Amino acid sequence: MAKPGIESKYIKSADGHTIYYETSIADAKAPVVVLVHGIGGDVDGWEYVRDILIREGMSTVALDVRGHGFSAHPRHFKDYKLDLILEDILHVIDAEHLDRVILVGHSGGAIIALNFALAYQTRLQALVLIAGSYRAPAYMRSRFTKFIARSVIAIGAFISPPHFGPWHSTYPINRFYREYEPWGLTRTIMRNSLRSYLLVGRELMGVDLEHRLEEIKVPTLIVAGENDSIYPLEISKKMHEKIQGSQLEIVPGANHVLILNNIEETAGYIVDFVRTVSD
Repeated sequence: MAKPGIESKYIKSADGHTIYYETSIADAKAPVVVLVHGIGGDVDGWEYVRDILIREGMSTVALDVRGHGFSAHPRHFKDYKLDLILEDILHVIDAEHLDRVILVGHSGGAIIALNFALAYQTRLQALVLIAGSYRAPAYMRSRFTKFIARSVIAIGAFISPPHFGPWHSTYPINRFYREYEPWGLTRTIMRNSLRSYLLVGRELMGVDLEHRLEEIKVPTLIVAGENDSIYPLEISKKMHEKIQGSQLEIVPGANHVLILNNIEETAGYIVDFVRTVSD
């Protein structure tokens, strides 16, 4: 379970599913950073970045997105609607009696965070998007490939076995994480449940916020890896262009896995940004 100084908590979602999250509260005046992982991940992916945020005097809240980690793994398609995922985040914020928070998302978690900002902007002090996007990868945007992908996902989700049980991934420090690691990804997906992975991915596949980015009015930090092949740098540059007043930081030579490969740089950008918006 959680490390010393980190408190493990559970709440019930609006539709009755268990949502797991972890908190580390510095003091009543400290900025609160809410961390949202990507598809197939869990709260432990934030461990090293979170350690730095805590060391710098910030309060943190990290949750397992439904279908991941210690949160519930529902079996029905309807349970993975994006609106429900956003409501889960809102319920966690409300359970902690927080007014406005700094929401940070990585990869698919950044897409979730961007959608949350559009739905509940008044609950945000600021937004941080790490290796994120405002829409599905290019190869998933044609009607044909989207239809094929949705059909394959539906079949895969229907025949997938139940998950093995509550589980968090291990992410050893001081090793390099590739963007595609077949064994690690397969192990994580199977423990989180193939169905959950497919259905959350299916939901995010339909997102296209290109024409809504201008609606984001909260201070926004965008952190991108120079060599990210999942959500290439051009995507982050486009978000920077469209989100008024946003800040773009590019990590030289970095791939998609910034929160594990580039811990000091990523956490440093967050810390500096949070201090700026909290002054």
